[in-house]
Amino acid sequence: MAHRVNFILNNHVWDALQDIPKGERSKLVNHAVGNELLAYRRKKTAMAMDQLRAEMTPVDGTSEAWIRQDRDHH
Repeated sequence: MAHRVNFILNNHVWDALQDIPKGERSKLVNHAVGNELLAYRRKKTAMAMDQLRAEMTPVDGTSEAWIRQDRDHH
């Protein structure tokens, strides 16, 4: 489902957008906004992971050692 939206563009963005054929503008804007939203979510997630990492205490050992230990106990 598509949605019609209203937003304001800077003059230089509007001028550049005029070079795109009318049938392609929505596709271009949709693709660009989608990419920016993905980058925003990734950045937000990375910041949350950094915050968690700062709050957690390190665990002794390596993942290889943990796997070996788990295998030995089962």
